[in-house]
Amino acid sequence: MNICCDKMKLPSETYSAIDAPIQRMNPMTKVIVFLLLIFSVSFVKSMEMASFVLLLSVLIWILSKLPVSYVLKRMAAPLLFVFIFAVALLFSVGGADGGDIVGSVWIFNITSAGISEAVLILVRATAALLLITILLGTTKFDLIVKVLYDLKVPIFILQILMFSYRYIFVFSKEMESMKNSMASKGFTPKISMRSLTAAANTIAMLFINGFERADAVYQSMVSKGYTGKPAIITKNQMHAKDYVIVVMGIIIAVGIQIPAIVSYLSNAGI
Repeated sequence: MNICCDKMKLPSETYSAIDAPIQRMNPMTKVIVFLLLIFSVSFVKSMEMASFVLLLSVLIWILSKLPVSYVLKRMAAPLLFVFIFAVALLFSVGGADGGDIVGSVWIFNITSAGISEAVLILVRATAALLLITILLGTTKFDLIVKVLYDLKVPIFILQILMFSYRYIFVFSKEMESMKNSMASKGFTPKISMRSLTAAANTIAMLFINGFERADAVYQSMVSKGYTGKPAIITKNQMHAKDYVIVVMGIIIAVGIQIPAIVSYLSNAGI
């Protein structure tokens, strides 16, 4: 059975059919280049290089024609988590000798090194999240899975990705349905024991329903010949221009690591 053949249009694939330069790219080329940029910016130590990738990401965003509301909505939650982590860095980096303290909040000192690290983390995370959002927003997920399969990513990882991505929307819809059902019966969330009990019961029912649905889906797939391996019918064919784009992606990904490489060689005395 080919689980990649599901024609259900997922919310995140609404803009994958737009006639834009990024959408028209070969899926194989797009996934390779985006992954190169994402991994490279995740490890960059230079603010200049991180800012360069962020600007490049914004340019790619413009070329993808993805709406601002679409991108911001999907980046909001992970960016909030990164922001909290960055704030913690303000008080935990530097300041051992008191020489670079630039301010304080209560008993905690804010250091210049902490500010630099926090800003760098925010810039890197924003660039990486923006690239991920663009990739998912401009490419159907089944095509991404096919590319990863061609790139020899382990089957079990692909299965986890596919099922998690496909059924997270079902899970969200089920949760919304239960929320509406509770509201129709007069339930209003409050800070009280009754509200906490209702929330706990809702979560329990959600997991029970999820388990039952998962078992039913699995039994249905097994009855139709599911073996755990995706049946890939089409192949991603790359042409000369695709190889040129990949090479450019490799050059950029390696280029933004040059300051770190030079710093390492300098510290090693080479």
